[in-house]
Amino acid sequence: MNSNTEEIKARINIVDFIGGYVRLQKAGSSWKACCPFHGEKTPSFVVNDEKQFWHCFGCGKGGDIFTFLMEMEGLEFREALKILAERAGVEISQYNAQAEKTKNRGMEILELSAKFYQKQLWDGLGKEKILNYLFERGLQEKTVNAFQLGYAPNGWSNLADFLLERGFSMEEISRTGVVVEKQNNGTVRKYYDRFRDRIVFPITDSMGRIVGFTARVAPGGDESQAKYVNTPETDFYHKGRILYGIDKAKNAIKKADQVILVEGNMDVIASFQAGIENVIAVSGTALTQQQIEIIKRYTKNLCLFFDADSAGRQAVFRSCEMAFANDLNVSIIIPKEGKDAADVVKKSPEELKKLVKEAVGAMDYFLQNLFSRYDVNNIAEKKKIVDEAVSLISNFPKEIDKQHWGKILAQRLNIDEKIIYDEISRKTRGKSQYLKKEEVEMNEKKLPFQAKKRSEIISEKILFLFLKNDEVWRKAEEEYHNEIEIYLGENNFLSDVLIIGKENDFKFDRFELSIKNEEMREFLRKLKFSGEAETESEEKSGEQTFESDWKYFQQLMEELSREKKKEKIDLLAKKIAAAEKNGSKEEVKRLTREFSDLFR
Repeated sequence: MNSNTEEIKARINIVDFIGGYVRLQKAGSSWKACCPFHGEKTPSFVVNDEKQFWHCFGCGKGGDIFTFLMEMEGLEFREALKILAERAGVEISQYNAQAEKTKNRGMEILELSAKFYQKQLWDGLGKEKILNYLFERGLQEKTVNAFQLGYAPNGWSNLADFLLERGFSMEEISRTGVVVEKQNNGTVRKYYDRFRDRIVFPITDSMGRIVGFTARVAPGGDESQAKYVNTPETDFYHKGRILYGIDKAKNAIKKADQVILVEGNMDVIASFQAGIENVIAVSGTALTQQQIEIIKRYTKNLCLFFDADSAGRQAVFRSCEMAFANDLNVSIIIPKEGKDAADVVKKSPEELKKLVKEAVGAMDYFLQNLFSRYDVNNIAEKKKIVDEAVSLISNFPKEIDKQHWGKILAQRLNIDEKIIYDEISRKTRGKSQYLKKEEVEMNEKKLPFQAKKRSEIISEKILFLFLKNDEVWRKAEEEYHNEIEIYLGENNFLSDVLIIGKENDFKFDRFELSIKNEEMREFLRKLKFSGEAETESEEKSGEQTFESDWKYFQQLMEELSREKKKEKIDLLAKKIAAAEKNGSKEEVKRLTREFSDLFR
């Protein structure tokens, strides 16, 4: 496996790979960009072409192409390994765990299901009625193929039978959500196709892999049923994490530095066909935090184009609350005659481009709406304006935004600005108390490498040296075995890292793959790549040799010995004070002798 990962990294240039996600600019021997993992205006995200690693000096994250892909796409290491191996043309043959096999079987079922639906659309029962309907909606053949649209024919087991014939079990099929378990009192579990007589839209993740489906009732079909039916939550499909069309839109979003968010799948497809490719959909729900995190990878400029009905307005409000809290720049398209994006594009693609340019700033839109609905001369309605406006303004994380909109609101209501600011502060305080509770919970879950004790920081530097130069580790094992075992053994986590490191000769790739604990794997990555980022400038100033690394190791061991002694002195001093307070004379004598021995 070690040779596999090294071969993948040798075949995929990290600058080219990361450059597909963020705009990199040459900066000396490295490349720089604004970090895609946290908001910043001054670039602190660095990619080193020679060493094939990246590091952000702002948020502290770093790694290689594997860790970058895992961070960007929310993948496990095995998933990232598989994707990059396919891209590099490297065959991974050693890993065949049951969990991976199960997941692969599920992904295969989803891909085959999509092909089944496509076959039914082009050569089956959907050829006449459904294809004509799609063409009448203005879609072209190449667009239908690009989005892999299909048709689920009427019948209870068309897809299930198709998949069973290809060797999949019903248990495997049901795990993907394409069939529904029939409720009955018998002991035999029965299933039927989830989608019947419906136009099917495959849903893909940001990598273009099919994870689920949305299905619309066919024209002339049973309108008493739900117009749209979605895949339920499965191991593959999580609605709150999916943005329809993101796999096709992400490059266009980066290029335009803006994303247009719409409600429906057809809005995305029609816009894409018209050449407006930076369009994605939320499938009829308001934005979630996970979806916003995906958007922030590509842009901070969000343009909302939702339906003008009551549900659409509520979705806009909720989405803006979330977007404001994440410091996104939000604008809102106001459609003429209540049309959606698909209707606008069908009439004229240029009209949608014009609407995007004319989009109104989100806060301007909401204030305009509030002042049109309420009477400012009525005190009760005036309070409603303040309450609803402040509810939005308090979401902004920056004071400049709060003060800006607070001042505008006060001027339009002709009241003292302090009144508005006090309301904003009160509302913000309530939200910040909730955030503080979350922060406390996060602090309780902090990883071990976040410890502040000086001895632990030194221990981590020693472990990094072992990763950087395994010759140092081998010699240290010979000459400092007992000291290392004692000093690092006092911290259970660092002790475990040391043990597993020895088992893998401190070879990073073998080390990483052998770790089952995700916290330890994350610690290892940060240890390696933060250390490499810090030593890069040192290497430029002089050649790094085994001798220089060994000398540094010896210095660290001396420093660690002093720190450990200090910690023992501090601990004994506290114990002596506690024993004196409790009147334990014998304990005081014993601890005092132990204390004196430390200075001999």
